[in-house]
Amino acid sequence: MSRKTKISRRKFLAGAGAAGAATVLGSTLYAHLREQQYTYLPRVTRSLESDRPNIISIVLDTLRYDHVGFHGNAGIHTPNIDAFAAESQVFDKAYAAGFPTVLNRAEFLTGRYMYTRMGWADLPEDELVLADVLNNAGYTTGLVFDTLHYKDHFTFNRAFQSWEWVRGQEEDRWRATPLNPPLPADPSKFRHGAAHVQQYLRNMSTRSGDDDFMAARTFKEGINWLRHSGSENAFYLHIDSFDPHEPFDAPQSYVDLYDPGYVGESVIYPAYAPPDYLTAAELNHVRALYKAEVTMVDHWFGNFLNELANLGLDNNTIVILFSDHGFLFGEHNAVGKTWDTETVQRSYPMWEELVHVPLMVRMPGMAPKRIAALAQPADLMPTILEMAGVADPGTTEGVSLLPVINDGTSPTHPAVVAGRSLKTPLAQDPLLMVTDGEWSLQHGGGHVASMLYHLPSDPQQQNNVLGSNCATARSLHSYLINFLESLNTEAALLDPWRPAPC
Repeated sequence: MSRKTKISRRKFLAGAGAAGAATVLGSTLYAHLREQQYTYLPRVTRSLESDRPNIISIVLDTLRYDHVGFHGNAGIHTPNIDAFAAESQVFDKAYAAGFPTVLNRAEFLTGRYMYTRMGWADLPEDELVLADVLNNAGYTTGLVFDTLHYKDHFTFNRAFQSWEWVRGQEEDRWRATPLNPPLPADPSKFRHGAAHVQQYLRNMSTRSGDDDFMAARTFKEGINWLRHSGSENAFYLHIDSFDPHEPFDAPQSYVDLYDPGYVGESVIYPAYAPPDYLTAAELNHVRALYKAEVTMVDHWFGNFLNELANLGLDNNTIVILFSDHGFLFGEHNAVGKTWDTETVQRSYPMWEELVHVPLMVRMPGMAPKRIAALAQPADLMPTILEMAGVADPGTTEGVSLLPVINDGTSPTHPAVVAGRSLKTPLAQDPLLMVTDGEWSLQHGGGHVASMLYHLPSDPQQQNNVLGSNCATARSLHSYLINFLESLNTEAALLDPWRPAPC
């Protein structure tokens, strides 16, 4: 497997020139949500109107693949995403690569597999990012985000010609009062205890209505960007919505869709640990809080698409919707994305609930279809560049998805790999997942036992069949090692994964 020669960000910039739940189905709110399926989405019938389309990418942080109605979950209300999917090229086998949030953004923005190179850190200065290339191709670039990692901890907003940070998520030190906002649950049940949740509650203390929730504010800023910057030039806009990531905080009307009449603690930011610290009712309510967030995000996503149509931009704009990872709500005896407490640091395996993600691409004038080809975040930069008619700068490692979007059959990857940074301490028991879409190997190298699952017959990954399918596991492992070698992975990071799974 060949890889492109790396070109530094500085060299590129120096040489580039600008070129052209069922009990409430009858409720008033749900009736309104159902109406959105028709009133919030335009019907896309015309082809792209120019050779330089506008492109919008939207990431919904922590949106699980199996918590979208279109993907078969009848118990969740996502009418706008469902209608969008019905008009789109839907990748049924999209997977995270670097996991979780920071590595995902690094890979999406560079088109490279950054979990082989970096940990929970800022992008290396030498990395060329998508906005750099599009700027130099004459696109107007913009970023709207409430995901804290773009600016407060890191600088992933670099190179965008404009950016808007919607303040207030998680521990964003935005508001200083009230000093001691009342907590909705025992702080021992929260991840990181009381501090993060208290800061978030301070940030939200001035809300006066549904329009003041984070998803609403973020998508409204996206609408403002379209109104002010969407008409003069071909543009690329990225919207990074932290919701439905925790804190799971949606208006009560949304929560009542899923757990009406609940009386008890609301664990809006559950600890990452086995779920035995929650009662059955509390865990069920955590699930309801998450579903409420998903439906809230769906509502505002629909509003955004509606405004795209009102502005007359929808017939010349490609829209890409995806997620970075999922979340465990008791599956595999786990909550969260890793076992992360003051006394325990242990990696959860790369279960389907964590790394199988939604990916949908709506292209005006193109008939919708479902695509079985494998896809990952590093594929999005080369895909967007090809859509824009811009040459790949030679730095990307993903593959453009446009050929398979066009014909539904072009190859992408024979298999894909997902995992935490290879710099994760082995004492935390990290595993790498490699799948060909049918078999999924959870490989533990020499430090933790490997597992193999057959996804069509065991989608919940309950039956480890490694012992009876060693040849399949070894084949996937061989792909894994060859893939990591092709990325010039440092020997010290690669060698722990060389031991065979069986």
